This record gives sequence, C-alpha cells and structure tokens, in this order.
Amino acid sequence: MKNLSKFCTCKDAKCPLNPVNHEKGCSPCVAKCLKDGEIPNCFFKAVNDQDKPDNYTYKDFADFVMNNQ
Repeated sequence: MKNLSKFCTCKDAKCPLNPVNHEKGCSPCVAKCLKDGEIPNCFFKAVNDQDKPDNYTYKDFADFVMNNQ
C-alpha cells in the first residue's frame, strides 16, 4: 500500500489502476475516468463511504450527492 496517496480511499486492489499496482499514483484512474466521462470512486466515498453507486457518471455523482445530504 505504499503507493497510495494519503487521501486515496480505493480498496479495490484487483483494479489495475489502483495505486498499489503501479508507481503512478492516482493519475491512471483519473485519466480513465475523464476519458469515460466518469467521476472516480474516491469522490463518491468522500460523500458516503457506506453506499456503492450503480454508475459513475457526472449525473450519477450529482444524484448521489443530493441523496446523501
């Protein structure tokens, strides 16, 4: 876990983009999300660490925030 950023909340070590699997930090995950029009999982976890969203689009994030106020 030495490659995790201090603020990284991702626990999916099976994901090849997880910082525990390479030396590039969060950049590969963020780049993939930007390319796909998604929000990284860590943003959802910052709002509510207990619930897992069905999808990671910008709209899904907005709905997730509104439903967790």
